[in-house]
Amino acid sequence: MARRLAVLVALLGAAFLAATLLSPGTAGAAERCWMQAVKGSDGSIHYVKVCKEVDPGDPGTPGGGGGPSCDLAAMGPPLAGFSGWYCKGRAVCANRENIVPLAPPSTPAPEGQTWVREDCYPCGGCLGPPTSNLVLNGTVARPLIVQAQEAFGNLDPPTGAVRHSPTDKAVVRLDTWLWLEPGSFGRLTGSSAEGLVAVAQPAGTVWRPGDGTSLTCADGGTPYGSGGAGCTHVYTRASAAYHGSVTRRWTVTYENAGAAVDIPGAPDTLTADTAFDLTVVETQVLTGD
Repeated sequence: MARRLAVLVALLGAAFLAATLLSPGTAGAAERCWMQAVKGSDGSIHYVKVCKEVDPGDPGTPGGGGGPSCDLAAMGPPLAGFSGWYCKGRAVCANRENIVPLAPPSTPAPEGQTWVREDCYPCGGCLGPPTSNLVLNGTVARPLIVQAQEAFGNLDPPTGAVRHSPTDKAVVRLDTWLWLEPGSFGRLTGSSAEGLVAVAQPAGTVWRPGDGTSLTCADGGTPYGSGGAGCTHVYTRASAAYHGSVTRRWTVTYENAGAAVDIPGAPDTLTADTAFDLTVVETQVLTGD
């Protein structure tokens, strides 16, 4: 036991020393090396030397500013009884049907799903005990990208409701205020796909007033008289019916049991279009004697 401890201390010392050493590389760059922990299929951990040509202080390497990241390749084959590795933010996770030593769930799983134990390590190649949680999964876990596509499809944007001021007819060369009813442009959460859910956050609107122009607003606009700059447009010509539209845009991320899940290639933008018609008139100014 003492010999094993001495070997582990020596390895950790070598890892720390290698992480701080720079050797000359190509012009304008340096080579940074470190010892990276790799988990074997039997649960054992061994170390491999990794070198990379970087600029000094390059984030994502030991000594840089970015910190460790989710590196699936560094984890090796999954542990016996567990599914394949996947990312949750910086953590690397896998799950298994045997939930021991966790307590049984307090609610039954929905039809076609089961409760599984999810073990998450701090990051790919990082040492440290896993954090275990109960999560819902299908009887056979599908690839994360497939789950993400289903979760994305479960997002259901509400029908857009456009408002404007003046409420009756807009006036040439005067500001026309445009906005969406608050209930038609907010945060969305889709239903679960094997525990994975898509979350859509509002990311702005693009308005096409119908006269060949467009304007982009950071939000869904604000009602006239409520304060702030608002989302406004000035028509330069009268028309009995301008046919306009607005595109609502959301940024989409994914979560499982409240934890962020990074899924490369998954849909990350949701849009929905709403049409509207608007009459624009000229003003008449009357003067007397």
